Amino acid sequence: MLHPPPATPHTPVCRNPKQGTTPRGRTLIPTEAIPPAELSPDQTDFLILGFLEEEGRLSTTILAQRTGISATECTERIQRLERTGHIAGYAAVRSYPDPAARPITALIKIVQQPGRNGHDLLRSMESVPEITNAELLEADRSIMIRVQASSHERLEKIITFFKVQSSVLSLEASTTQTLFNYRPMPRSIRY
Repeated sequence: MLHPPPATPHTPVCRNPKQGTTPRGRTLIPTEAIPPAELSPDQTDFLILGFLEEEGRLSTTILAQRTGISATECTERIQRLERTGHIAGYAAVRSYPDPAARPITALIKIVQQPGRNGHDLLRSMESVPEITNAELLEADRSIMIRVQASSHERLEKIITFFKVQSSVLSLEASTTQTLFNYRPMPRSIRY
Protein backbone atom coordinates (compact mmCIF):
# COMPACT_ATOMS: atom_id res chain seq x y z
CA MET A 1 0.00 0.00 0.00
CA LEU A 2 1.30 3.44 -0.88
CA HIS A 3 1.48 5.98 1.92
CA PRO A 4 1.00 9.70 1.32
CA PRO A 5 4.12 11.84 1.43
CA PRO A 6 4.69 13.77 4.64
CA ALA A 7 3.03 17.18 4.75
CA THR A 8 5.31 20.13 4.15
CA PRO A 9 4.49 23.82 4.38
CA HIS A 10 4.22 24.01 0.61
CA THR A 11 2.32 20.77 -0.09
CA PRO A 12 -1.32 21.50 -0.91
CA VAL A 13 -3.94 19.21 0.53
CA CYS A 14 -6.70 17.61 -1.47
CA ARG A 15 -10.13 16.44 -0.39
CA ASN A 16 -9.99 13.68 -3.01
CA PRO A 17 -6.79 11.60 -2.86
CA LYS A 18 -7.32 10.41 -6.46
CA GLN A 19 -6.55 13.91 -7.76
CA GLY A 20 -2.79 13.24 -7.71
CA THR A 21 -0.90 16.45 -8.34
CA THR A 22 -1.49 20.17 -8.72
CA PRO A 23 -1.13 21.91 -12.10
CA ARG A 24 2.41 22.82 -11.01
CA GLY A 25 3.25 19.18 -10.34
CA ARG A 26 3.23 19.26 -6.54
CA THR A 27 1.98 16.08 -4.86
CA LEU A 28 -1.34 16.34 -3.08
CA ILE A 29 -1.91 14.54 0.19
CA PRO A 30 -5.30 13.30 1.42
CA THR A 31 -6.82 15.18 4.34
CA GLU A 32 -7.09 11.90 6.23
CA ALA A 33 -3.32 12.15 6.80
CA ILE A 34 -3.75 15.42 8.75
CA PRO A 35 -4.89 15.44 12.39
CA PRO A 36 -8.52 16.70 12.59
CA ALA A 37 -7.55 19.51 15.00
CA GLU A 38 -5.36 21.05 12.28
CA LEU A 39 -8.19 21.15 9.73
CA SER A 40 -10.39 23.61 11.68
CA PRO A 41 -9.18 27.22 11.67
CA ASP A 42 -9.74 29.33 14.77
CA GLN A 43 -10.58 33.04 14.99
CA THR A 44 -6.94 34.12 14.59
CA ASP A 45 -6.60 31.91 11.50
CA PHE A 46 -9.69 33.58 10.02
CA LEU A 47 -8.13 36.99 10.68
CA ILE A 48 -4.96 35.91 8.89
CA LEU A 49 -6.99 34.55 5.96
CA GLY A 50 -9.00 37.77 5.75
CA PHE A 51 -5.93 39.99 5.71
CA LEU A 52 -4.26 37.81 3.06
CA GLU A 53 -7.39 37.85 0.90
CA GLU A 54 -7.40 41.65 0.99
CA GLU A 55 -3.66 42.10 0.58
CA GLY A 56 -1.78 38.92 -0.31
CA ARG A 57 1.68 40.49 -0.14
CA LEU A 58 1.56 41.39 3.55
CA SER A 59 4.68 40.36 5.39
CA THR A 60 4.49 37.93 8.27
CA THR A 61 5.63 40.72 10.61
CA ILE A 62 2.73 42.98 9.65
CA LEU A 63 0.26 40.08 9.79
CA ALA A 64 1.52 39.22 13.27
CA GLN A 65 1.09 42.82 14.42
CA ARG A 66 -2.44 43.04 13.01
CA THR A 67 -3.50 39.79 14.63
CA GLY A 68 -1.70 40.30 17.94
CA ILE A 69 0.55 37.24 17.78
CA SER A 70 4.29 36.72 17.38
CA ALA A 71 5.88 36.53 13.94
CA THR A 72 6.94 32.92 14.64
CA GLU A 73 3.39 31.89 15.56
CA CYS A 74 2.07 33.72 12.50
CA THR A 75 4.49 31.84 10.23
CA GLU A 76 3.45 28.52 11.80
CA ARG A 77 -0.22 29.34 11.34
CA ILE A 78 0.27 30.31 7.67
CA GLN A 79 2.18 27.07 7.05
CA ARG A 80 -0.60 25.06 8.71
CA LEU A 81 -3.26 26.88 6.66
CA GLU A 82 -1.29 26.06 3.50
CA ARG A 83 -0.76 22.44 4.54
CA THR A 84 -4.44 21.89 5.36
CA GLY A 85 -5.72 23.47 2.16
CA HIS A 86 -7.19 26.69 3.56
CA ILE A 87 -4.59 28.60 1.53
CA ALA A 88 -4.48 26.95 -1.87
CA GLY A 89 -1.91 29.29 -3.38
CA TYR A 90 -0.87 32.85 -4.04
CA ALA A 91 -1.55 34.78 -7.21
CA ALA A 92 -1.32 38.21 -8.73
CA VAL A 93 -4.57 39.83 -9.82
CA ARG A 94 -3.95 40.89 -13.40
CA SER A 95 -5.21 44.17 -14.76
CA TYR A 96 -5.27 45.27 -18.40
CA PRO A 97 -4.86 49.05 -18.69
CA ASP A 98 -4.46 48.65 -22.47
CA PRO A 99 -7.78 47.29 -23.79
CA ALA A 100 -6.01 45.76 -26.79
CA ALA A 101 -4.06 43.46 -24.46
CA ARG A 102 -7.17 42.06 -22.73
CA PRO A 103 -8.07 38.44 -23.40
CA ILE A 104 -11.50 37.55 -24.80
CA THR A 105 -13.61 36.55 -21.79
CA ALA A 106 -16.64 34.32 -22.19
CA LEU A 107 -19.11 32.35 -20.11
CA ILE A 108 -20.05 28.92 -21.40
CA LYS A 109 -23.04 27.09 -19.94
CA ILE A 110 -23.02 23.35 -20.56
CA VAL A 111 -26.09 21.21 -19.95
CA GLN A 112 -25.12 17.59 -19.51
CA GLN A 113 -26.92 14.58 -20.94
CA PRO A 114 -29.33 13.02 -18.40
CA GLY A 115 -27.65 10.42 -16.23
CA ARG A 116 -24.13 11.73 -16.74
CA ASN A 117 -22.09 12.45 -13.61
CA GLY A 118 -19.72 14.97 -15.19
CA HIS A 119 -16.46 13.08 -14.60
CA ASP A 120 -15.59 12.84 -18.30
CA LEU A 121 -16.51 16.50 -18.79
CA LEU A 122 -14.31 17.45 -15.83
CA ARG A 123 -11.38 15.61 -17.40
CA SER A 124 -12.00 17.52 -20.63
CA MET A 125 -12.06 20.84 -18.76
CA GLU A 126 -8.70 20.07 -17.16
CA SER A 127 -7.15 19.95 -20.65
CA VAL A 128 -8.20 23.54 -21.48
CA PRO A 129 -5.82 26.00 -19.78
CA GLU A 130 -7.97 29.00 -20.73
CA ILE A 131 -10.68 27.94 -18.25
CA THR A 132 -10.33 30.17 -15.20
CA ASN A 133 -13.40 29.02 -13.29
CA ALA A 134 -15.98 26.24 -13.46
CA GLU A 135 -19.06 25.90 -11.28
CA LEU A 136 -21.91 23.42 -11.03
CA LEU A 137 -25.29 25.16 -11.08
CA GLU A 138 -27.47 23.37 -8.53
CA ALA A 139 -30.80 24.37 -10.11
CA ASP A 140 -30.34 22.27 -13.25
CA ARG A 141 -26.97 20.53 -12.67
CA SER A 142 -25.47 22.37 -15.62
CA ILE A 143 -21.90 23.66 -15.59
CA MET A 144 -20.88 27.31 -15.98
CA ILE A 145 -17.34 27.85 -17.27
CA ARG A 146 -15.43 31.15 -17.48
CA VAL A 147 -12.86 31.21 -20.26
CA GLN A 148 -10.18 33.76 -21.11
CA ALA A 149 -8.94 33.15 -24.64
CA SER A 150 -6.25 34.95 -26.61
CA SER A 151 -8.49 35.45 -29.65
CA HIS A 152 -12.01 34.88 -30.99
CA GLU A 153 -10.62 32.01 -33.06
CA ARG A 154 -9.29 30.26 -29.96
CA LEU A 155 -12.60 30.82 -28.17
CA GLU A 156 -14.47 29.21 -31.08
CA LYS A 157 -12.13 26.19 -30.91
CA ILE A 158 -12.86 25.80 -27.19
CA ILE A 159 -16.62 26.05 -27.78
CA THR A 160 -16.42 23.45 -30.57
CA PHE A 161 -14.31 21.18 -28.36
CA PHE A 162 -17.10 21.09 -25.78
CA LYS A 163 -19.98 20.90 -28.30
CA VAL A 164 -18.72 17.55 -29.61
CA GLN A 165 -18.38 15.96 -26.17
CA SER A 166 -20.77 13.00 -25.81
CA SER A 167 -21.85 14.16 -22.35
CA VAL A 168 -23.00 17.60 -23.61
CA LEU A 169 -26.72 17.98 -24.29
CA SER A 170 -26.58 21.69 -25.08
CA LEU A 171 -24.17 24.60 -24.84
CA GLU A 172 -24.62 28.37 -24.68
CA ALA A 173 -21.71 30.81 -24.90
CA SER A 174 -21.47 34.56 -24.57
CA THR A 175 -18.53 36.93 -24.44
CA THR A 176 -18.47 39.25 -21.44
CA GLN A 177 -17.00 42.56 -20.35
CA THR A 178 -15.27 42.48 -16.99
CA LEU A 179 -16.68 45.01 -14.51
CA PHE A 180 -14.10 44.16 -11.84
CA ASN A 181 -11.45 41.50 -11.73
CA TYR A 182 -11.30 40.44 -8.11
CA ARG A 183 -13.09 41.16 -4.90
CA PRO A 184 -12.21 39.41 -1.65
CA MET A 185 -14.95 37.61 0.21
CA PRO A 186 -16.91 40.10 2.35
CA ARG A 187 -15.89 40.01 5.99
CA SER A 188 -19.54 39.50 6.95
CA ILE A 189 -19.48 35.92 5.57
CA ARG A 190 -15.91 34.89 6.37
CA TYR A 191 -16.47 33.79 9.94
